Amino acid sequence: MKTRSYIILVIALVLLPLVALSAWGLHLLLEQEKETQLQGIEEKTRSIALAIDQELADAEGALRVIAQTDHMHREDFASVYALMKRTITTSDSWAVIYDGNGDMLAHTHHPFKSQLSEPSNEWVPAAIALQKPSVSNLREGRAGKWKVVSVNIPVTTSTGKKFLLAHTFHANHFTKLLHRKDMSDTWVVGVFGSDGITIARNLREKEFTGTPVKPQLFDASVNQWSGRIENFTRDGFWAYNAFTHTSRANWTVAIAAPMSEINRSARTATLYAALALCLVLGCAVVGITIFARRITGSFNLTLAAAKALELGGIPQPKTSGVLEADRLQRALQEAGIKLTEENQARKRLEQERERLLHSEQEARRLAENQNTAKDEFLAMLAHELRNPLSPIAAAAELLKLAGKNEKILQQSSDIIVRQVGQLKSLIDDLLDVSRVTRGLVVLDKNKVDIISVVSVAIEQARPLIEARGHDLHLHMRSSHAAVMGDETRLIQVVTNLLNNAAKYTPQGGQITLTVEAQAYEVKLSVADNGIGIEQELLPHVFELFRQAQRTPDRSQGGLGLGLALVRSIMSLHGGRVEAESPGKEKGARFTLYLPLLGTGHGETDLTDESLGASIAPVRLMIVDDNVDAAQTLANLLSAKGHSVVIRNDAKSTIEYSQTDPLALYILDIGLPDMDGYELARRLRKSSATANATLIALTGYGQTHDKESALAAGFDDHFVKPMDIEALDKILASKSPLGFEDTVSHSDQASEHHIG
Repeated sequence: MKTRSYIILVIALVLLPLVALSAWGLHLLLEQEKETQLQGIEEKTRSIALAIDQELADAEGALRVIAQTDHMHREDFASVYALMKRTITTSDSWAVIYDGNGDMLAHTHHPFKSQLSEPSNEWVPAAIALQKPSVSNLREGRAGKWKVVSVNIPVTTSTGKKFLLAHTFHANHFTKLLHRKDMSDTWVVGVFGSDGITIARNLREKEFTGTPVKPQLFDASVNQWSGRIENFTRDGFWAYNAFTHTSRANWTVAIAAPMSEINRSARTATLYAALALCLVLGCAVVGITIFARRITGSFNLTLAAAKALELGGIPQPKTSGVLEADRLQRALQEAGIKLTEENQARKRLEQERERLLHSEQEARRLAENQNTAKDEFLAMLAHELRNPLSPIAAAAELLKLAGKNEKILQQSSDIIVRQVGQLKSLIDDLLDVSRVTRGLVVLDKNKVDIISVVSVAIEQARPLIEARGHDLHLHMRSSHAAVMGDETRLIQVVTNLLNNAAKYTPQGGQITLTVEAQAYEVKLSVADNGIGIEQELLPHVFELFRQAQRTPDRSQGGLGLGLALVRSIMSLHGGRVEAESPGKEKGARFTLYLPLLGTGHGETDLTDESLGASIAPVRLMIVDDNVDAAQTLANLLSAKGHSVVIRNDAKSTIEYSQTDPLALYILDIGLPDMDGYELARRLRKSSATANATLIALTGYGQTHDKESALAAGFDDHFVKPMDIEALDKILASKSPLGFEDTVSHSDQASEHHIG
């Protein structure tokens, strides 16, 4: 049988069942596409219902907080009015206080004690009688000016009187919520209450708000929590109508999507699928036909090509039963054997050539790298030895000039002895430079004063700085700051940075060395106004043997090892180094960060000029059952010059404050014996601390948490961790309460100029 006959038979056996299955599949696709869109509409109704529930929950939460305040229990409606006006009043919502008879006592859109009237308030006693939060259906607003809904909280005061707090929303509030949802412009979205009256609508809202919905939709919402129906809408079209209820109120959210739109979309998708299927089937038929014709022709062409390549000794192929295929097998077998042998031989030759070429390139690269590494190492060695040799040479010159000046002789001798020790240490390290750059050097760590390190480093770098006529400005913003480290290595780091600045700054430049202590680390920076660092080189300045293009004015520059050693040594100390430069000819800054070493419980090794120098001292108390957190914050505030008392429970706080009141209290909310809200209320009631500043410090930062803090009497609310800058502003604005002793700083910031 010929190939063409096989192909025709395959077409008949495959295409006919495929067409039948495709038709059934398209029908299923149509239904599935429509169902998918309807499920999307149902998801959208649930999303809107959740958004409405969130609005109502927020309103109820705010009312609950206000209802629990002392002002409300004491019937201090002026204070309650002020709190409601500040926290829950917007342009389209307001708060109202009703008495048990339904009379309006306060309305936050009107001044307090205004003459207010609201007709038909029979619903108020009923809402109070529920003795639980409730949400109203749509009703007339005050004087019938607009349609409103409200979230209601009944309250019984300490005198036994009953009142109702209501957070009232204009119906337009929920209409705006509907407009924020991403939906088709043709969909009608509505919200109606348990009475079937429309509360909000995205289309024609002025016409239909306050009117009943279609009976068919209302009946379905009564019988089911959620579902869908088909009905003729009030907007004049047939629609698929999906609905669901809200959880906070017995309201229903409904979306009406035109049937024509949903069906058209489904039909369009199905039509595209049908067209694609027809196109595939058509292409298959055309392709098979062309392929059948080409197979016969290709057999003859391949046979002719195979015979042209034939050299003899052809093995007999197996018979396939197809005449053209048998001929193709014989021709391809004859040509294939020879082509395979030739290809294998050619591939072996190419692989061998690639191997030899790669070996040659690798050997050349290795030789170049080794030669470069040798030159760079020798240059680096000379660069590093110059650092201690400079002060030795200067001291030797002083010895020539000193005569019998014992002081100069002693100083010069000390310099030489110290620098010879440094020289020996550097030589030992440079003999094993690979250990240093890989971080394998063992540090001799002890308590080190950074100020001492800076002094020695300046001494080592001074000859080069003076030789190039630079001005060195020294800003000591901490009189002493201790770290745990290897003093020799740290001196080496600072000296490298100073020498680096001196070398790459033109004659008569400016170099600034700044030392300051931050909360947990010491910051040391060396800045210059020299040639700067190009942006392309900046990310690589700490890599081994990396430097900018050498120019004549940089004849004293190193070959890149100095900064690599700086980064390696800082890493071994648990610190870091950063480089920054605005660009070429704009100077550079290198900054070191080292962990600060504490000197004892509740003390620190430094007094920072920036810590509280401009803030008058304040007596304050930190109340927190987390001892470490309280002590850490107290240490920081003490360093800023303030007087801090720590207590870990409410009882001891109250007892201490009765005999020695303070100006400011920072209270944790989650205390073991009494929460921070109650503690704040008691401090406010006490005459000794009634005027103190109370700050809430808590891990909870939602809106209702802040409202609870303000209602309890707090002046400010902070979320952990404490915002120190904001706290400084509060401390700066407070007058000290009973602070009789002035705070003295024995370690004041200093600023020096060398040049």
